[in-house]
Amino acid sequence: MKTLLVLPSDETTGGVVNVVENLAAFLRSQGHEIEFFFPGRALVLHRSTFLGFPAARLRLTVPFGQPNPIRSALAFPVLFPIMLFQLLVFLRRQRIQIINLHYLVDSFFYFAICKRLLSLPLVTSLHGSDAFYKGRPRERYSWPFKFALRLSDLIILPCDAYRKLLVSVFPGVQAKSKFIHNGVDLRRFSSAQTGQPIDSLGRYILCIAYLEDYKGIDILLNAAKPLLAGDASLKLMIAGDGPRRRDLERLAISLGIQSQTEFIGSQGSTEIAKLLQGCELLVLPSREEAFGIVILEAMASKRAVVATAVGGIPEVIEHEVSGILVEPENPTALCEGLRRVLTDSALKNRLAENGHTRVNRFSIGLNGAAYQAAFASLLGFPLPSNSRSEVSANRA
Repeated sequence: MKTLLVLPSDETTGGVVNVVENLAAFLRSQGHEIEFFFPGRALVLHRSTFLGFPAARLRLTVPFGQPNPIRSALAFPVLFPIMLFQLLVFLRRQRIQIINLHYLVDSFFYFAICKRLLSLPLVTSLHGSDAFYKGRPRERYSWPFKFALRLSDLIILPCDAYRKLLVSVFPGVQAKSKFIHNGVDLRRFSSAQTGQPIDSLGRYILCIAYLEDYKGIDILLNAAKPLLAGDASLKLMIAGDGPRRRDLERLAISLGIQSQTEFIGSQGSTEIAKLLQGCELLVLPSREEAFGIVILEAMASKRAVVATAVGGIPEVIEHEVSGILVEPENPTALCEGLRRVLTDSALKNRLAENGHTRVNRFSIGLNGAAYQAAFASLLGFPLPSNSRSEVSANRA
């Protein structure tokens, strides 16, 4: 089958891109053809490549769009038929058989129209903040968002908690919604693949996160203060960047922990793997989290995890078995969870071993096979025998 994977932008980093890249690689390994699409600036559709796959770009104008709502409203009646026509021609010429939207934005309503005009199956994959705000339903959903959901043949979410949340807002989608847990490339995080950790870093707690409010890094800094004050050899390493970085750096200074706290910015996949291999533990203090792929990466690296019990995280971590779960917005609880792992080597090793065993349920192969099965079902295609076994293993 030939699948069109649609993303809001051609950024090459981030959790959504990681998920979609792994999906594309899996589908190609199974003999399927993949094409990417991104809303662009050009008024004429043009072709290029993305992550080694063919890609197309075209402006998809929406009325009252940002940053110039009045201008976009005036231009929409003129540009809409031109853009839609080009998109229809592209889908026909490329013989696309199924459309999979990732991270639903307003401009994707074009594909809902194409689905109706060309009778193409439409799958919408919601990833979290595209559908929810601070882990709760949004106060208002735009008409393009609701239109795309209504015309989707299947809606996929990364966890059952978010699937139930979506159904609570849109009861009509219950029958066509399902969750498929995200996956991770387990081989990338094995010690044999990453090599030796960086010894010069010493002992450190590691947090890998986008520096935005919902990631709860301010909670982590407050939780880490007594731990760092009581152990001069311990550091807190924060990998990632974002709009709150300067505020968080100032908070670390005000707490008096700046000398033991390092904001090291965004890191490549190789650096992340090495950081995971060398850390004492991984912490994810999120206020909301659809899934938390970094948890899987830590488990694959055989590292203990402390995380907040929000969103899809409890579907990944079994409390006290494969990690420690604490309530969000609670620096005291987070501090105690971190302290337990840091001071109890038997607990730390047990959590790491159990997590390493559990992470096999979240491989990119199982994630890809589940997507492939969903696509094949919509198209009426038979599944390869190896994919059927992978899907069965995932259900188990």
